[in-house]
Amino acid sequence: MRFADHDRPWRGYALAFVAVAAGLLLRYILSPLLGQQGPYLILTLSIVLAGLYGGFGPAILATALGTMVGTYLFIGTKPGWESVLELPNITRTLLFVAIGVSISVISGRLKASRRALAASVLELRKSNRAKDQVLATVAHEIRNPLSALTSAITVLERAGTDPTKLARATGIVGRQVAQISRLSDDLTEASSVLHGRLDIQASALDLRFVLRQALEQSSALMVSRQHELTSEIPGEPAHVWGDAGRLVQVFANLLNNAVKYTPPGGRITLKLSRAGSEWVTSITDNGQGFDKTTEAEMFEPFVQAPAAIGSESSGLGLGLAIVKRIVELHDGQVFANSRGPGQGATFTVLLPFASSEAPGSIGDKGPLQP
Repeated sequence: MRFADHDRPWRGYALAFVAVAAGLLLRYILSPLLGQQGPYLILTLSIVLAGLYGGFGPAILATALGTMVGTYLFIGTKPGWESVLELPNITRTLLFVAIGVSISVISGRLKASRRALAASVLELRKSNRAKDQVLATVAHEIRNPLSALTSAITVLERAGTDPTKLARATGIVGRQVAQISRLSDDLTEASSVLHGRLDIQASALDLRFVLRQALEQSSALMVSRQHELTSEIPGEPAHVWGDAGRLVQVFANLLNNAVKYTPPGGRITLKLSRAGSEWVTSITDNGQGFDKTTEAEMFEPFVQAPAAIGSESSGLGLGLAIVKRIVELHDGQVFANSRGPGQGATFTVLLPFASSEAPGSIGDKGPLQP
């Protein structure tokens, strides 16, 4: 049986009317055989059908319709209301109502369970697709260093005592081993973060210092792509309570994403402001952007923007999932929004304001620069 669409609940109520009408017609046809016995028996099946298809609401409607029309047509010695108030008939009616309400409650819970199961199946399918994607990505990420290492081995075999060739081969080996090591570190850290095994060393700190450190980590990539950075940082300290290293990791990741997904010569804006009891940090670019479907899955593990898959910007799709988890461990929130592909994107991090000043805080050392 095909169950009611969540966006079209009226179908369940329409079925309730049809089921009750069919039940009444069948009961009327069988009246010569049944007489006054079991006036509500077939109508109980109508309630079950309405409940299975539509859940609690349609089942209650079928119960109400069946009670009113069934009582009028089939209770007593003749159609009408003369015999309705007799004790045996009142008992029949109340029993039918009790059964109908019970079926309605069970149907409502069953429908909720079906929805939860459907949601779980959808999540499992998404997880399975993400797993396939990450396996393909890992294979791709490993294949490139291995190909380079194979080339380096060939160079070493032919180099003899040539110092230039030896240095070239050694450089290739060093870079590719570092790449494989980075990949291994990313997977290990992702496992720790996503499974709640991350250790947070929290202390009072100045968020401006965190942003300065994040910019230092991203500056080389930003300069290489000739991006224009605009920073809007308040003059007063931005006190938060958290792990400085992990927060630097969060903002460096978001800045690197902005750099990677913005064409050379693009614009990136970093803004820090206070809104009530929270510090709001936003990173805005005029790069690739994304659609609403991607936005809904942006912070899920192993999810990448479609434009990144197979490109030089591609990775394992773990960075934003790690960002979200770290921010949540700081009692904060992170959001992403874009007006659409090619319209740029904004990532916003909210962190609770801390009133106490960090001991030995860095303070203001001038404007932030890439």
